Amino acid sequence: MALPKVNEVLNFTMTVPSTGKTVKYRPYLVKEEKVLLQAFESKDVQACLRAISDTIDACLDPREDIKVAKLATFDIEYMFTQIRSKSVGETSTILIACKDCDERNEYTIDLEELKIEVNPQGNIVEVTDDIKVEMRYPTYEKLIDGKITEASEGDLQSALSILSASIVAVHTGSERIDADKHTIDEMNDFLGSMTAQQLKKISEYLEEMPKLEHNAAFACQKCEAVNELTLSGLSDFF
Repeated sequence: MALPKVNEVLNFTMTVPSTGKTVKYRPYLVKEEKVLLQAFESKDVQACLRAISDTIDACLDPREDIKVAKLATFDIEYMFTQIRSKSVGETSTILIACKDCDERNEYTIDLEELKIEVNPQGNIVEVTDDIKVEMRYPTYEKLIDGKITEASEGDLQSALSILSASIVAVHTGSERIDADKHTIDEMNDFLGSMTAQQLKKISEYLEEMPKLEHNAAFACQKCEAVNELTLSGLSDFF
């Protein structure tokens, strides 16, 4: 007699933030957790990103035919936290350094309470009277491929890479120019030809992008100072 397979039933549902679509999913399994742990221990950013994407893909109902890597980065962050909450536990305990004495304090997050607010906004940005830019939220695929990197303060090149990866097309009068048919350097040159004010119009689209965030507050166990901060992104939650 063959051994039974455990956890094949899709017991849970969640809503994909950017699409509003409800999908069924199961917890990730020991074999998938092993891949995740190996990726995290390797400290290889691209390997970690792929492991997260592959885990979500394995846990979703295959009948939905969802291309996980094509989803927005904030979709992936939210979906992974929900799957993780059913796989490991509904809470995550992290260490946060006190702003006054630097003492590391334990702080527990209820993963099931995390929400993402998606407010509809137009995706056409008018750069000049004759040129308009069609935007999209950065996809996880672009992150995995290394086409976008996290921008640090004052890092113009990284900021441009994020903006370039977020452009769908450039409209000039009656012509629509597909951004995917142009190299990153060509897109960066296009952005570099703008004034700071014009570039800011495009940047504002991404500044309005939904984020996985949680407002944390606690009193330091050592100096009793009250700490308030905003956690943002997967690295802050685990």
